[in-house]
Amino acid sequence: MIDSQLRSSGVTERRLIAAFADVPREIFVAEGRKAVAYVDDLQPLASGQRFILSPAHFGRIAQLAEIGESSRVLDVGAASGYSTAVLARIGGQVVGIEVDAILAARANDHLVQLGVENASVVAGGIEALAGQLFDAIVVEGAVDAEPSELIQLLAMDGRLVVPILRRGIAVIHVFHRNHDGVMFTSEFDATIPRLWSWAQKDEFVF
Repeated sequence: MIDSQLRSSGVTERRLIAAFADVPREIFVAEGRKAVAYVDDLQPLASGQRFILSPAHFGRIAQLAEIGESSRVLDVGAASGYSTAVLARIGGQVVGIEVDAILAARANDHLVQLGVENASVVAGGIEALAGQLFDAIVVEGAVDAEPSELIQLLAMDGRLVVPILRRGIAVIHVFHRNHDGVMFTSEFDATIPRLWSWAQKDEFVF
């Protein structure tokens, strides 16, 4: 996984590579998929609509977040906790949110199992985070539009990395808050499913 998926995709940040090597991906995947836990593909979970991103896509997204050792990190769509566990290896404090309460509980069990003390997963949506600010926010699935509610959670110099759907393709955007406001860049295209907590809204009918 490290050489054939991460490094070959441009993931080179030393601490992030070490975090991938430390976290056993196989404990987070669905039963019956442990033998293919490290393939470079989505891992569908038993809940049906939830998933773990492929190592390459998650690695590139996490690298773009530029997470420091003291960073406060938000992991949106934590699922069974794999991404939260990896981010906890490189950040100072990590908060995961997962709307599926069963998955959130399972994620916290996994974090305890691995002895992760600087991260936890909250069951619910972003409304549970009102008043909190984060240095880095990563989103584990595609959304349909610019997520203004997440941008509001960015601390000064914070970075939000989020796949936004454009004609069925997820375009990974990086939003950066500085003294001039919030700027964004588009970094790469990927095939990433919609994060179900941001299900597409009905369009207006004229």
